[in-house]
Amino acid sequence: MPEPAPPARNPPNPLNPSTTSPADPARTRRASALPYEEVTEPGYPAAYTAGLLIEPTGDGAVLTGTCPRCHCATVYTWTRSVVRSAPRVVRSGTPGTGLVPVPVLCVCRTEHPGRPGDEEGCGAYWNILLEGARR
Repeated sequence: MPEPAPPARNPPNPLNPSTTSPADPARTRRASALPYEEVTEPGYPAAYTAGLLIEPTGDGAVLTGTCPRCHCATVYTWTRSVVRSAPRVVRSGTPGTGLVPVPVLCVCRTEHPGRPGDEEGCGAYWNILLEGARR
């Protein structure tokens, strides 16, 4: 008879058993039958932003939500720039709207079959617009 699995350190969300608490950085890795695939769909941005938590940082934001493809909790850190730019440089975005396009990737900690060793998540990606993200 096989040994029972040890209890999860962070129990899954009862409303979505494929997720763990996004606020806990010590989440354990679990396996998923959903294979890794670099893919996007038109509905991903709307699905991701429903219930999205945004925590502004000095140079961007921490986005805590649910991947629209694999439905796992994902905490994505977005940074406006990698290298500081001169203060008068015009930043890209949607002119006159105060909206900044932000590319997002699934970075869930769930194991997805076929995922390259240097990647995270299920491979899904999408773009969202953040309001007031300009300096």
